[in-house]
Amino acid sequence: MVLKRIRNMFVASVNEGLDKLENPKVMLNQYVRDMESDIAKAKQTIVKQHTIAYQFKKKYEEASQTAGKRKNQAQLAFDAGEEELAKKALTEMKYLEGKAAEHKTSYEHAEQQLAELKEQLSTLEVRLQDVKDKKQALIARANAANAKEHMNASFDKIDNESAYREFLRMENRIEEMEVRANYSQSAEAGTEYSRTELAGEVEAELEKMRSLSLKKAEQTSAVNE
Repeated sequence: MVLKRIRNMFVASVNEGLDKLENPKVMLNQYVRDMESDIAKAKQTIVKQHTIAYQFKKKYEEASQTAGKRKNQAQLAFDAGEEELAKKALTEMKYLEGKAAEHKTSYEHAEQQLAELKEQLSTLEVRLQDVKDKKQALIARANAANAKEHMNASFDKIDNESAYREFLRMENRIEEMEVRANYSQSAEAGTEYSRTELAGEVEAELEKMRSLSLKKAEQTSAVNE
């Protein structure tokens, strides 16, 4: 018996812990916190990506401007008859044009990623607002369903437990006791009534006998006279 009670207490404790873990309000609030954390991280990523895109853009613009300067320097050197100097300037110009093209490609790619991140952030924010709007309604529905489930479980438990059957049996016994008590009272009242009726009948017979004896005495007295 003691072991059974300990087991029941342990099972109840475990179930209570599971109920807390599966509490709709707790879980929905956790979902909101998780989404808010994701949004905060997304915003940080967007800031970093924006910085990267800006850096690539700046490098592209600087390389393009420097390449343009080298081109002008090469033209001036060529016009001055300094072909070697012009050649050197043109070589540097081509290198810078190549770097400018690389930076431009990187910048465009970073801008595309930035746009995708912003779109994802917007989707997350819409979903978060949707969750916040529906959270209270979902909690109310979950609480109602949980209450109904517990009530159904309670009814099933009552139907299946021997304690309830013992309660019904005791109720039947009490009803039987009440019936017997009422019957005994009725029988006693009937017996008392029968005794009273019998005493009356006996007294009536005695009265008849007295009357008859009185008549006989009167008749005897009349004859003697």
